[in-house]
Amino acid sequence: MTTSADLLDLIEAAVLGPSAGAQPPVFATVAGDRVKRPGDLPTQNDQYPILKLRIVSESRQSLGKGSVQFQTTATIRVVGEVSAPAAIGDVAASTAESQLWALKRQYEIAIINSYPLFRVVEQLEGVQTQLAFAADQSTHLAGIQSDFAFQFFEDEDDFAPIASDALTEVTAEDRQHPPSGFTANLPQ
Repeated sequence: MTTSADLLDLIEAAVLGPSAGAQPPVFATVAGDRVKRPGDLPTQNDQYPILKLRIVSESRQSLGKGSVQFQTTATIRVVGEVSAPAAIGDVAASTAESQLWALKRQYEIAIINSYPLFRVVEQLEGVQTQLAFAADQSTHLAGIQSDFAFQFFEDEDDFAPIASDALTEVTAEDRQHPPSGFTANLPQ
C-alpha cells in the first residue's frame, strides 16, 4: 500500500541522504538537514541553502469497470533556495545562480537514485522546473521549484484494508503421529 504521503517521506529521506544519521552526518545536498515540510515557512537569512517539500497534487485514473484499481499520479514539489551577498559588478547574481543549479543537481541525483522510492512507484512521469531570482539591498536570492510527477498503483486494499491481528506464531501438529509437530515464532 502506497500513498502520496509515503512518497513525500521517501523523498525527504532521499534528499537528506542515507548517511544523514551517521556521526558525523553526511548529507545528500548542501542544504544538509535544512529540509522542511510542508515547506511553506518563510526562510530566515541564516537558513540558506534550504529545501522545502510538499505534495501539490494527486490524481487518480480508473483502470476499468468492476474492481477498484487506479493509476495514481502524485506531484511532489521540491523548492530550493540559496542566497549570496551583493557584490560589485553583480557577481552575486551569478554566484547565486551557480549555487542554485548545483543544489538542483544534488537533489535530482538523490531523488532519482533512491532505491526505496523507486521500489514503490511505477515510474517518474516527468519533472518540471522553474527558477526565480530577486535582490534586495544586500542579498541576491535565487529559488528553484521542481515538480516531480510519480505514478503508482492503488487497488481495493489501499482503500478498505482488512483489520487483523499481527501473526506472531504458527503451530502445526501431526495428530496421527504424536508427538511430532513444530512451532515457529515469527519476528515482528
